[in-house]
Amino acid sequence: MTENVNRIFFEHLIREDGQEDLCFAFYKLSSGKSRKTGVINEVILPEFGDRNVHGNVSFNSAYFDKVTSYALANNFGICFIHSHPYPGWQGMSFDDIEAEKMLAPRVKAVTGLPLVGMTIGTDNYWSARFWIKETPNTYERYWCESVRVVGKSLKTYFCDDIFPKSNFGEEFKRTISSWGDLKQHEISRLKIGIVGLGSVGSIVAEAIIRTGIRNLTLIDFDLVELKNLDRLLAINRVDIGKFKVDVQKERFLKTELISDLSINAVPYSITEKEGQEAALDCDILFSCVDMPLPRYALDCLSFANLIPVIDGGIDTNPKDDLSNIDQARWKTHTIGPERICMQCLGQYKPEDAALEISGELDNPNYIKGLPKNHFINRGENVFGFSLSLAGMEIQQFLSLILKPRGINYGPKEMDFNTGNIDFDFENECRQDCAISQGLLGCADELNKTLIIKHLGAENNRMKHENSIVNKKNKGFYTFFKESINSLFSF
Repeated sequence: MTENVNRIFFEHLIREDGQEDLCFAFYKLSSGKSRKTGVINEVILPEFGDRNVHGNVSFNSAYFDKVTSYALANNFGICFIHSHPYPGWQGMSFDDIEAEKMLAPRVKAVTGLPLVGMTIGTDNYWSARFWIKETPNTYERYWCESVRVVGKSLKTYFCDDIFPKSNFGEEFKRTISSWGDLKQHEISRLKIGIVGLGSVGSIVAEAIIRTGIRNLTLIDFDLVELKNLDRLLAINRVDIGKFKVDVQKERFLKTELISDLSINAVPYSITEKEGQEAALDCDILFSCVDMPLPRYALDCLSFANLIPVIDGGIDTNPKDDLSNIDQARWKTHTIGPERICMQCLGQYKPEDAALEISGELDNPNYIKGLPKNHFINRGENVFGFSLSLAGMEIQQFLSLILKPRGINYGPKEMDFNTGNIDFDFENECRQDCAISQGLLGCADELNKTLIIKHLGAENNRMKHENSIVNKKNKGFYTFFKESINSLFSF
């Protein structure tokens, strides 16, 4: 849910008189590869006479009829939400279970989606569960692993039984001393996705691992090439021809820094089904891409599924006579609900994303006619600049989670020539923004429209597969030749 929705819940449900209260809300389903998320987008508070508060709380049929009618008209799922006079992740009393068991079949019959039950404690700590139909007359409760509140900051509430805390040893002593065990347990259980494992993404991934994150998803369809060796962290000549995500996964697992480290290497584009589903399994995404289409896709996915995206980019130019660098700037920002989108920030143009979809940017004849300063012709970058940008992206990430002294900052841009860091940028979209206003909370309703065929990604996977086959054939030929030579030598 967004911070604004969370505020509405808290002000209604946490009563000054200490009694419990309730309300209903609506959600859309967001489907990743390994998890499903209920994205809450609207609240319907009870009006006078809709419920009875008497220490405990109950609602009447007229209120529920209003809820089901609205859900049916708008294709929403239904959340039943109530408060408990205790802190922390809440269990359920016998009455709680019976109430939600009674609601589950009615909600399923009207919406076709499972009931989501939610409870908020006095400390604003959330717990949640899905009620899934197992047989015609049986609904089973499945606890959620977490509840996320997204806005200027990200606050995540974890179910310890499903997602237990990590035991950090001496190797993380200095990291934990910076912000304490409580924050370290929150940070370490976040599911982080990095889209693009180039010069910036590989450094970000390194920093994420060494911050204690134990669940990391790497999304990139590119293969390691000779031209990458001066910019990719810890890449060697022996890695040429391998997927970038596979090389980095193997390297990180060898660090043995985190005993329960899980890395998902996804050799697909964010615009392909496999890449999108992997991204939707994440709590935060890093956008380390340099093309308009993946930025557009991440922009839409962020607002539709309430997933913060930390994006950055580098712009450099040499002097005309190539005698020195002329200028260099790099910019980073966090986009998502209650923040600005990448389009309003000017990180890409919709027409360029459409051009990429058309396939013209893969057409050498078309590219030949583009001006020299077109983004497709600008590949200048150096490892030092990538290092600085990656550092600024990690700062955005830590600020989003830690919110030190209650401060949240927006976009920042480094001017290499002057050494200044500019921060006077807008951090809210235009009121008529089609992304932040039109897509907020749409979830799966939008997600499937962003999936497109990606020829470059398909070609790389085919090239990689052929390379493996050729190596196997070469190995068999070498073995056969050595066997024949050995036979004749005998």
